[in-house]
Amino acid sequence: MTDSSLETIFEGSGSTDSSPSVITCNGASQIETPTNKALTLDYREGIPEKNITIQLPRFVRQAFRLPGRVLDLLEMAGYVFAADRLISRGPRDAVEYHSWARRLHFIVKVRDFDFWNNSMVQHKLAEALVFMTGDKEYKFNFQPGHSTLPTSMFDDPGIVLPEDGNARVMLFSGGLDSLAGAVELLEDSKDVICLVSHQSQPGTVKTQNGLFKALKDAYSDRVRHYQFRCSLVSTVNKAVEETQRTRAFLYTSIAYAIASSQRDPRFYVHENGVTSLNFARRQDGINARTSRTTHPRTLSLLQDFFSLVHGSKVQVETPFLFKTKSDIFRELNVHNRENLIPSAVSCSKTFLNRKQASHCGGCFQCIDRRFASYAAGLEKTDESGIYNHEMITEPNNAEEKTCIVDYIRQARSFAESTLDSFSHDHLNELAYLGEPISHLYPSLDEEKAITKIWELCNRHGLEVNNALKRIQGQHDDPYQERSKDSLLAILAEQPYLKEPVLRLIETICDRLGKAVPTLFQHNPPANEPDLNDKIQSIIETNRDDYEREHPGIRFALATTIPDHSFKSQNLVVETKYIRGQTTPSKASEGIAADITKYGSDGYTMLFIVYDPDRAIKDDGQFSSDFEKTGKCTVRIFR
Repeated sequence: MTDSSLETIFEGSGSTDSSPSVITCNGASQIETPTNKALTLDYREGIPEKNITIQLPRFVRQAFRLPGRVLDLLEMAGYVFAADRLISRGPRDAVEYHSWARRLHFIVKVRDFDFWNNSMVQHKLAEALVFMTGDKEYKFNFQPGHSTLPTSMFDDPGIVLPEDGNARVMLFSGGLDSLAGAVELLEDSKDVICLVSHQSQPGTVKTQNGLFKALKDAYSDRVRHYQFRCSLVSTVNKAVEETQRTRAFLYTSIAYAIASSQRDPRFYVHENGVTSLNFARRQDGINARTSRTTHPRTLSLLQDFFSLVHGSKVQVETPFLFKTKSDIFRELNVHNRENLIPSAVSCSKTFLNRKQASHCGGCFQCIDRRFASYAAGLEKTDESGIYNHEMITEPNNAEEKTCIVDYIRQARSFAESTLDSFSHDHLNELAYLGEPISHLYPSLDEEKAITKIWELCNRHGLEVNNALKRIQGQHDDPYQERSKDSLLAILAEQPYLKEPVLRLIETICDRLGKAVPTLFQHNPPANEPDLNDKIQSIIETNRDDYEREHPGIRFALATTIPDHSFKSQNLVVETKYIRGQTTPSKASEGIAADITKYGSDGYTMLFIVYDPDRAIKDDGQFSSDFEKTGKCTVRIFR
């Protein structure tokens, strides 16, 4: 696969002619820009323009001093993270349906100008950030002359690293995966484990501190917690973008800085492989919206970049790349730390939580965690009051339902796949995975890496299948009515067995079935164009519902031929109004002609037949005669 085709897959198809956002840092001189405007960022104390905080606890070790280029790196990572939050990707519909890629141009004053001015260094840095974030471009212009006191960005108290260098550095978010990673490192070695955490929301800080205390109580002085702050000064700037894709760059830069004192510098990123690989659960999900913060290619690119900074090999370890989320639960259970499971927070929407719940219960991360706990047989431990919403028995909203259906559909596909079918179905995504994984795991060639990816996904699919059976066995009472759109209702209706376009057709027909009788009760449409206008108004009124339930559909509604279309689903909608001289046989002729016209191009067709006077005597016969021809659905409304 060529580089250009990779860009097509990952960067979306948005316009590339927009002017870049220019960000000046550390008091750098602004260069001439098309808009002559730039965002200025500075963390230095005593500077009137100070608008962000970069505050790192000291990591103290005899004869250990950070080189100027590493201090530059830490500052730069903070600035990139701050700019990421201050420069919007656009409104929600732009994020969901179009390219949301930005172009960011940083102008930074640095200490080690000769190093940062190297074209290879700039290329590697930009390449990693572009892939990690899904943005269109990162460009850096460095200026010499920056200097600060060595401790200017460090505050007290700090952490003390062991004199013998036996320390392992790992990222610690407070989620299940990082908790299990810390436990595994503590159990499998006698080294000191340094947990690197970013201080952000109060709830996250509380979670991280609580887990650290629990680990410290269990493993004594072998655990150190390195918490750092990098945030906007709230009185000066307010975040407009909360995707925070560059936080991975900030996290790993801190981890590298700590690990750089070791003879064999390395740090650990613990994330289960299914989450890291993050295969799109629907075709239109292959864009910048799909997170790639711990993707193997991201980490491989960062490993190369940090090796340039260090001047020799830096190793990024990913011990959980071939583990599922259920394996993470089992990891904690094997080491008798399952009591810590409820304290780890996986939720991406904690702001929705009420009372004592730490998880919303409806975001993708919560759904993934629930299924994994059942697959591992640890659902009782996990369900100790931590979920604000009970997705199994309570109704799920449209977005939650879509997420559940897509999750199960993908798991089923994984479970039923062979190595050959999996390779065929995910050809584009696998084309760039083998080499990065081989880079992270030198013992694996690309062919073996792809085989292990398939084995991982296949096992994940089978685990989800087992989880669903356990959920049904424990919660599905034959004498109790299932709540609409609950997981139990979804399992009974099995929408995940249907193609997405057929689910879309059902949604459209459900909306029309409710609206048409009321809309035309007293004033029937004057003619077919008027009917089309009314149907378009119904579809437009429910547009948000379609978008929530079917992310990525693009509308091209018109009262021309085809009457209505949903291009991304390859669906055309035609209407027929039976009245007067437009008899059932006339409508049949029109439907037959449309089937010939659109069917040859591979379209799926929905025919909406409005028959207020019941001229069609046998609805079932009328519809089935056409539907047996293939990708065609006929629905009659009165």
